Amino acid sequence: MRMKMFKFGYLLNNIMPARKPRPAERRRRTDGSGRRKTARPPSPQQVISQFDKVGRRMRDLMRQFHTLRKSLGIRNVSAANIVRLKKSWKGQPTKLRKLNQLLRIRLRYSAALKESTWSRRILKLRLVRDPKFVQIGNLAAFTHEVFKIVRKCGNTGKPCAMSIVDIDKFKRVNDSFGHGVGDVVINELATQLKNFATAHGGTAARVGGEEFRVFVAMSGPQLSTELEKLQQSFSRVLSNPKTFGVDPIKTWSGWTTPTFSAGISVRKSGSKKQKLDTVVGALATKSDAALYKAKETRNSVKVHK
Repeated sequence: MRMKMFKFGYLLNNIMPARKPRPAERRRRTDGSGRRKTARPPSPQQVISQFDKVGRRMRDLMRQFHTLRKSLGIRNVSAANIVRLKKSWKGQPTKLRKLNQLLRIRLRYSAALKESTWSRRILKLRLVRDPKFVQIGNLAAFTHEVFKIVRKCGNTGKPCAMSIVDIDKFKRVNDSFGHGVGDVVINELATQLKNFATAHGGTAARVGGEEFRVFVAMSGPQLSTELEKLQQSFSRVLSNPKTFGVDPIKTWSGWTTPTFSAGISVRKSGSKKQKLDTVVGALATKSDAALYKAKETRNSVKVHK
């Protein structure tokens, strides 16, 4: 039975009036110079942590609500029915107390639902907005999607893998050929990683200047094979002078075509249950260690063992 959360006009105005703000809450907060303080935007980790806390709170409130509703024998929880019950239970203080508790839980759930919607909207808006780059998610959006994939893999028993991808000697590309060429290189890798992740039901993000992350529901060897194919495709596209438009680079001035290295870590099927933050953090650490080994030879893919 779903709760109707937004038809509370009558209840709020007539049964449970809102508390008036205290004088301290009405004061204008300033930084001492008379200017109003500007709040800092929350970091990605704060948004994700708050989103998970609100989700747990909503589940607890829903459980309490239905337990209390069943104990009172109420099937219809509309505002009109609540008002009718309050009138009919005037001489029964125990039931009235439980009914008021039911209303408080319902209002707290409504507030949590709004907070959850806000967090989800913030995560969706945290994308790379520069028009010269592919619209690929950042670390906040990536972590949010990874949590969902890890839960799904835990329910289905499938393995999942994370890869950290980094372009080799990217600083030298910028210094030698200019940032315009570097932007093209980043955009091409972002396009290929995003298309690959989308095709396999995963997610990809750009988390640094030339660093990307990919998370998909597949084993380590499978992801390694796919990334090696992407390496060949990446080099083939960049070796084509038409990729760079009006100012083509035909020979890279004696350079080899830009390449990338990748480190992979795997969460195997049947792994013991842990907190999602712990799981994702461990995968990122192992992927980073594998990437460090791949960087020793460059243009390679290493799987953490």
